Amino acid sequence: MKTIFGSLVLITACLLAAPSWSAGQSGYYPNSIEEVLKLDDDQIDLAASVLLVSKRWDNRIDIDSYLDKIDDIAAQVRKLAPSSSNPRRTVEAINKVLFTELGFKPVDNADNPDDLFLNTVIDNKRGYCLSLSVLYLSVGERLNLPLYGVVAPGHFFVRYQGKGNSFNIETTQNGVSPPDKHYMSEFKIPDNTGVYLRSLTKKETIGCFFNNLANSYYNRGQIENAFYYQRLSVALNPALAEARTNLGNIYLRKNMTDLAIEQYEIALKINSTEGKTYHNLANAYRKKGLLDTAIKNYNIALELDPNYAEIYKGLADAYNAKGLTEKAIAMLKKAADVNAHDVDIYISLAGIYQDNGQLDEAVSNYRHALIIKTNSVEAASGLGYVYLQKEMYNEAVEQFRTAVYYGPFNARAHLGLGLVYNKLGRTDEEIQSYENAVKSDPNMFAAYHNLANAYMNRKLYDLAIENYQAAVKFDPKNADLYFNLGVAYSDLKKYEEAKEYYLKTIELRWNYSAAHNNLAITLYMLNRYQQALNHAKIAQQQGFKVDENFLNQLNKIVKENYTP
Repeated sequence: MKTIFGSLVLITACLLAAPSWSAGQSGYYPNSIEEVLKLDDDQIDLAASVLLVSKRWDNRIDIDSYLDKIDDIAAQVRKLAPSSSNPRRTVEAINKVLFTELGFKPVDNADNPDDLFLNTVIDNKRGYCLSLSVLYLSVGERLNLPLYGVVAPGHFFVRYQGKGNSFNIETTQNGVSPPDKHYMSEFKIPDNTGVYLRSLTKKETIGCFFNNLANSYYNRGQIENAFYYQRLSVALNPALAEARTNLGNIYLRKNMTDLAIEQYEIALKINSTEGKTYHNLANAYRKKGLLDTAIKNYNIALELDPNYAEIYKGLADAYNAKGLTEKAIAMLKKAADVNAHDVDIYISLAGIYQDNGQLDEAVSNYRHALIIKTNSVEAASGLGYVYLQKEMYNEAVEQFRTAVYYGPFNARAHLGLGLVYNKLGRTDEEIQSYENAVKSDPNMFAAYHNLANAYMNRKLYDLAIENYQAAVKFDPKNADLYFNLGVAYSDLKKYEEAKEYYLKTIELRWNYSAAHNNLAITLYMLNRYQQALNHAKIAQQQGFKVDENFLNQLNKIVKENYTP
């Protein structure tokens, strides 16, 4: 089953924005966003602030050149609406310049970081709700308009709020002015609105920007950068449920599960209608092994968001962990009803069938996954392991090679290929496959163990010892590893070393009869006959077929009172 991480909560396909301030500050301006956050709100230049953050993402950015471009946009607006114009006319002029003359367009989702940063939004003339709103607010700053960012769950827009006059500006719809009730009906606004639907300060707007910036870092696997900005987002907007949820996701990714649960629960106190947050909370409880609590929260999530396939998948994982296989399968089938093109659903189904010995069903689901995604490394590798179980070795080789082709650093696929080559007696290729597995994942215990076994079969005892010792670091209580090390040293006629490893084997597992037998032989080679006889008898008592000639010889030597 797949690793659990939280579902990211963006301030949706359009995201978060900010307020306004006077045109182009003169004199000192901070050189870092941290210095900006020390300023009073009325001292902050929003455009310059978010561009400072953009420069950390891409240090080639010339901040001044983009500030000049924003100034130019403001100048175009002033040609249509002089400073004496009423606010409505000025807003209409901004709308005309941005959306008609310059052609800024909204995007359908927030997956591309280029649609977040102010510089790339200006370059590409596209963005989502947060980034288009940041641009809009930046222009408003230059025009001294009292514009403010406004956040709703999963959305962001702009509001004009002057003396006795207030209206909203929807930047994803060419600047139309929906009333507040539109947002209340379209988005799940908490009863205690808190940060939602009110005009934000500039720092709060920057906090919303940080939420989405953290998501961009998270999606690139830069977890520490994500962690830094997500904590700042929470500090600036402690009542923003999305920021709390996303901080919880990062804690979960960092295996700080209790802290993740704390953030999810705070988020749900702010907004109890968000199914994805219940889903993430359930993931955290499942990770702690509290499966009943996880299942309870998954079911709440389903009531709130029955069309989110990830909830069914998480519930299936929890049921499967409790041994409730049929319920797990039923949940995955419901997930497939919601999203028939989710390859992970069929991979998970195949894995459950495989674990329960229903190999034909496993094959069917892995094949279905490969129809959806022909380059799925996980599906090809999983199918290879099923074929290995079915002793269809040539078919297994084909699937593992496919997995390695699409995922050259997939250690599990290399390991599987080695296991098949072992069955086919192709030792050289087996060894190469295990070595590739170790290179791909230096922490893969099974690869070291099997590689050592392969070297033993080739009588390359020094290499076998090296890899058994590597395996021991990952599983220091594995008696078989110490036994095999004893055998390798015995074959090298290094009896003192062999003795120590057999003793360690017996220490871990007293009834390891083969270890007692081999220790007896080793002690005999070291002329320690009484000890050798003792262990030979123990091996015999434990059911091992000790060589009768060896026993007779030991008894004779000891009987003759030979002193070692």
